[in-house]
Amino acid sequence: MVGGCAVNRTCALLALISLSTGCAFTSHQVNLNVNQPAIAPATVATATTLRLRVVDERDQADLGHRGAGIAAAKVTAEGVINTFTTAVEDGFRKKGYTLTTDPTNANAELVVSLRALKFDESAGFFTVGSEADAAILAEARRGTEDYRNQYRASDEDRQLAISFGGGIDEQINLVLNKTLAQLFNDRNLDDFLTRK
Repeated sequence: MVGGCAVNRTCALLALISLSTGCAFTSHQVNLNVNQPAIAPATVATATTLRLRVVDERDQADLGHRGAGIAAAKVTAEGVINTFTTAVEDGFRKKGYTLTTDPTNANAELVVSLRALKFDESAGFFTVGSEADAAILAEARRGTEDYRNQYRASDEDRQLAISFGGGIDEQINLVLNKTLAQLFNDRNLDDFLTRK
């Protein structure tokens, strides 16, 4: 009878694990939410007209995957570059820059590239790890001078269960907003763009 109880417990545990990991293999659509960070104002930016371009340089459109092995499912987000472009443009306007598409009317040029926005899950023996990464590259030109800087953020979590949709959204939005905050608060970039 004791052996039967052990077998039943093992079967129940395996059934519970199967149920709990079932949604690990369903795709997830991330709800992007850019919270404009507190921005250090560029005190002389109001006199600077900026030609700003935003570029998607990610190596893939999908953000990554959840689950593991051949049954892993995609993590995606609609309109990533549109959301990112709006956030970047709004951020530089908030700092006081006047944006233009005409290079002859610009005091400086800035290309902001989204280099990475990724999510990945890895299965351990009893835990599941999740990692989100973001990277932005800023390349500025004023006259014959150049300025270049890269901003990165990552977030790692390890837990006993899979990442549910809300947790994935939270991690992706966290790293995206952290990198945007680094970009907007780069005083060296502001000094370069507003130099007379």
